[in-house]
Amino acid sequence: MKKILIVIVITITFLSCSKSNTDKVQSSVNTYLKEKLKNYSSYKSISFSPLDSIKDVNNQKSKDSLFYGITHFYTITNSDNEDIKMTVSFFLDKNFKVLKTYPESINGGYGSMTGNVFWKYNEFVGNRADTGAEVVLYSTDTIRKGLKYTAKVDLQGKYKFDKVLSGNYFLVVRSENTTECPEDHIEMLGLYANELKVVFGFDLIKYKKQLDEINKLHNLYLDILIDEDSDKYGGISNQIAKYSKLDNQVRDKSAKLIESFPEDFKSKIKMYSSYGNSYDFSSIAIIENKNIDEISDFGLTCL
Repeated sequence: MKKILIVIVITITFLSCSKSNTDKVQSSVNTYLKEKLKNYSSYKSISFSPLDSIKDVNNQKSKDSLFYGITHFYTITNSDNEDIKMTVSFFLDKNFKVLKTYPESINGGYGSMTGNVFWKYNEFVGNRADTGAEVVLYSTDTIRKGLKYTAKVDLQGKYKFDKVLSGNYFLVVRSENTTECPEDHIEMLGLYANELKVVFGFDLIKYKKQLDEINKLHNLYLDILIDEDSDKYGGISNQIAKYSKLDNQVRDKSAKLIESFPEDFKSKIKMYSSYGNSYDFSSIAIIENKNIDEISDFGLTCL
């Protein structure tokens, strides 16, 4: 009898120890949701992402610096009795306790968003409302593909989304009154390459060779522009001529690169010309029962 009990204890201990970190994390997430969801009975798990082990960059030498991250896809019935698809990332400590979620909202509720869009008419008049500017809020949650909210900027330069599902979004503001120079378009697109790929399927990395060439010319332009030793160029006039030539090369190559982009992408984002309307991009997290306020300042127009 004692032998049987020993075998049972050993077996239970082995099964407990053999439970993988992924299993432990998923179990902790489910426990957290059971405690925090307002309508847990409607919760339905879809899937989990692979588990990430993350180092705390502020505390890398400590044994406590290791923690875990996992993204969970699930559905929940919100307070409006709507079945909502959710994408939430959970971050856990080394003991598998949930520390935080991103976004904060886990119940499929709604938040709101307001914004102000303006541009500089000139140095004397100052800023004016960018009336008519188009504002689109695209969901970047993979299980909500195609979800978007649209608005137009009013006479006061304001826009509002009264009811937006909580989650992660890509904000695109297209100016009505200003244009952007080609190199500025390229810079903005580069900063949000990941979001552009998720929302529009446009992969800017495919143009790495052209981008590297533009960046090389731009860096050389900056080096000459700020160089205080004009004698090495044969005087200030020659220095100005040299960096002006490089500036034009950057602009020309940027314009040609934009013209080579797929027509489908340019049509979706309404970038019809390399000198077309200015854009302002942002990554936005909408939190339920809270309002997010954004400001877009387009400054002076390129043309």
